[in-house]
Amino acid sequence: MKWLKYSILMLLMCSALSLNAADYPNRPVTLLIGFERGGTAYTQAEVLAEVLADNLGQPVSLQRKSGLGGGIAAAMLASSKSEGYIVLFTPSFPITDYPPNVQASYSIDDFRYIGAVSEDQHALVTSRFAPFNTWAEFLQYARQQGEISYVSQNMTDRHLIQTIAEKEGFEVRIIPVSGGAGMAPLVLSGDVDLAFSGGTHSRYSDTGEMRVLAATGQRRLEHYPDIPTLEELGYPLIMQSVRLLAVPKDTPEYQVEVLIQATRRALEDPRFIQVTQEVIRQPIRFIDGEELNQFLYQQRQRQLQLLEHTHTE
Repeated sequence: MKWLKYSILMLLMCSALSLNAADYPNRPVTLLIGFERGGTAYTQAEVLAEVLADNLGQPVSLQRKSGLGGGIAAAMLASSKSEGYIVLFTPSFPITDYPPNVQASYSIDDFRYIGAVSEDQHALVTSRFAPFNTWAEFLQYARQQGEISYVSQNMTDRHLIQTIAEKEGFEVRIIPVSGGAGMAPLVLSGDVDLAFSGGTHSRYSDTGEMRVLAATGQRRLEHYPDIPTLEELGYPLIMQSVRLLAVPKDTPEYQVEVLIQATRRALEDPRFIQVTQEVIRQPIRFIDGEELNQFLYQQRQRQLQLLEHTHTE
């Protein structure tokens, strides 16, 4: 009799789970983004929202909460109770880029990750008006000037340029901005010497309005194979991230699974392929589960090592 009761209970639980899965989503979903219109993250998010809406059968609207290099949006999601109905789309840096020994409002473990969808193409870039065309020419210019102006989008890229400056013997005046939308006007006008770009340069480099001087990832940029990485230039520095979707950590598993399947289908949609590979020029790369978690922890470790280096030099 006990076994019969247990079996009935399990059947009822499984039936409830199936009904919940079939019922989700039953209202509009919000795609949260921490960057302004004009950068590659927002451009990609607009198309992703449209494709996800088709896959989920519910409207998906964009909500911007820019600031702190995407950190404000990440903090908003971490404290959200709208499991499954607010989804964060972000480069992975805001998830991992917070100071050590500081009580941050969130950490890597405060999210449930749907998956990464593409690989950022980070670079150090300059204007067409700059009096240098290569990294070697930039270093000569920086040493002659003694100080350069640099547009930064997050804590990690600030430590990266400071590490380089300490090694090469010049000073850096940091100009913080939020995303590529904040970076682009300063570079295009020639008002700054150097900038970190998470991918916005892809819109301007072919026309010559921006020059790509170095890649910051482990590999050369897919669309700029002649541009060396910082490692190839003699700096043991790697700054690499992916673009991912995340929900609050307590989101029910059946909702997560629905979102994973919708995201997988989105990566095969011609609209998403076109904006990712042709417009913002990023390789599509789906990572989820333990592989994505390990990537985030490795990224965090690199950031801590870079921070430690700049504090001990």
